Formats: sequence, structure tokens, C-alpha cells
Amino acid sequence: MKLVSNGSFDRLQQALAEELIRTVKRELESVDAPPEMIDRLSGSIAFSVASLLDDVAGFERDGEAVSPMLTFVVGEEELEFAGGNSWMHEYIYRLLPGVLAEGTKQVKQAASNEPDA
Repeated sequence: MKLVSNGSFDRLQQALAEELIRTVKRELESVDAPPEMIDRLSGSIAFSVASLLDDVAGFERDGEAVSPMLTFVVGEEELEFAGGNSWMHEYIYRLLPGVLAEGTKQVKQAASNEPDA
């Protein structure tokens, strides 16, 4: 595999951040968490996971530094690379309102498609 920088890294990490929020939200919904808790925890859990992937805090396991470096497959033998650590955690709270609103839109659409009783 070859590391490349074709300018798509930021767009791809934003897409991953959105999907991370959706995944956390979906899991919280599956255990019937209260809506306020889902909204709050979706952001905080996604931010924590993104920070871990971005190597913001750093950590060690058995005396060895664990430092992830995010890349994205963009070709058969190419990985899109930012040239250093990612900054996905910075997008979580910017993207959160839009992702949370997706559920509201779907509920409203479903309600508007229901036949009148």
C-alpha cells in the first residue's frame, strides 16, 4: 500500500465522524435510553472515541505507546493520509446537531405519510 495525499482526507474523516455519531446514537436508541440522554451521550461518546483515534491524549499498553494513525482506502493500493494525526474529534460537536436532526426529520416524514384515522 502506498500513502497518498489527494485532498480527500478531511472530507473522509468528516464522513467517518458523522457515521460514528449515528452508530453511537443507534446503539443508545436500541436500549431505549431517554431522548435527552441519547443527544448528550451521542456527542460525548463519539468525541471520546474520535479523540482516541486522533491520538489526542495518547496512552500506553504494557509500557509501549499506542499511537493510531488514521488513513482511508482510496484506491486499490492507496491510502489517503493527512501527513500526521487526524483531527476528527474537532468535527464531532459541529456535526452533532445535523445528525441528531436526521432522526427528527425521519419521524416527521413518517408521521406525514401515515393515513388519517
